[in-house]
Amino acid sequence: MLGLLISSAASALDLCPGASPEPEWNRGALNDTARILAGLRAPLESELADRIDAEALESHRQTLGQSFAKLRQTQIEPVARFARAELGAPEDSPKRIYYPFSGPDALYLLTLFPDAQSSVLTGLEPIGAVPDFTGLRPQEIKDGLAEVRRSLYAILSFSFFRTNDLTVDLRRSRFSGVTPILFVFLAEAGYAVFDVRFVLLTPSGQLCRADAALVARPPQGAIAGVEIDYFLPQDAGFRRIQYFAADLGDGGLRRTPQYLDYITDFDPQATYLKSASYLMYKPYFSLVRKLILDRSDLVLQDDSGIPHLWFRPALWQATLYGRYGSPIALFNNWQQPGLRAAYAQGDPKPLDFGIGYRHRRNDSNLQLYRKRIEPLAQDDASP
Repeated sequence: MLGLLISSAASALDLCPGASPEPEWNRGALNDTARILAGLRAPLESELADRIDAEALESHRQTLGQSFAKLRQTQIEPVARFARAELGAPEDSPKRIYYPFSGPDALYLLTLFPDAQSSVLTGLEPIGAVPDFTGLRPQEIKDGLAEVRRSLYAILSFSFFRTNDLTVDLRRSRFSGVTPILFVFLAEAGYAVFDVRFVLLTPSGQLCRADAALVARPPQGAIAGVEIDYFLPQDAGFRRIQYFAADLGDGGLRRTPQYLDYITDFDPQATYLKSASYLMYKPYFSLVRKLILDRSDLVLQDDSGIPHLWFRPALWQATLYGRYGSPIALFNNWQQPGLRAAYAQGDPKPLDFGIGYRHRRNDSNLQLYRKRIEPLAQDDASP
């Protein structure tokens, strides 16, 4: 049913002023593009694979394939086990996920929330375009795929993107922006890409269909985005992931208040925060912090997300995982004595993988906060 609703909503989008109507995607070519970018073999009947020099693809397949094979063993499989044990069986786990400060990190989104039907990611990185291999020489394809691997290096090595470095890489790359990276993670997770739309969230709050040129230079007050419909073979309908390029500081959100309304209407069941640069410790990220606390039933984060003290025990039930000592040196100003005390006084559950800035196993932390259905009386709340 949700898949039908997604398809219906997509067809109802009006064309943005100034946007050129885009031809219908060749759906098979879209999915083949995702598989090629992810270092996977396209189907034998793929017309796209037939047009690309095989030698240009082989080093990409081998190099990226080895990286993902190692990552599956050390990260993806342990994270998936954690998700199923701590976030619920398919019928109970969150279906609408909000992931601010994410960049194009669909990797951990899809692993932690495998039952997600609709997700909204947000970062500063540019939208980019759907890669077009047509007419490229073998060396150009090889160079473009090498740039994709370079963009993926940090998250495959450390579990997070470095925003400044990634933004530069994604602007310079032949296969530019977050769109190709989202393709990689969807294909690697076993999903088929069905459709892609470039969109603008206008100052009036309307979501309209754009094109790659318009999202590269959105009109003043509009927020550029991309949405991808994808599915598993056993899915009854389509799932959707959206990415918006937006400034989530208070100044940025006052210039684009439609973003707050959009997420409010999206009504996330869960918010995920990882390697968020401790931004919501600062007073000028108060609007997005309030949005998350007001609208989410569940918040999963590392210590770089929202400070522990904002999750009042009367309203939130906290479960702690791993080990909390202190932030890395770069963020040493953002110590949390209250969180350190909670870890010392409580009984944190083990975490058998590394994640976040302290990405080594046995040195990472996660906190899971569930909003209470009925707030506790103050006397009953834990300190």
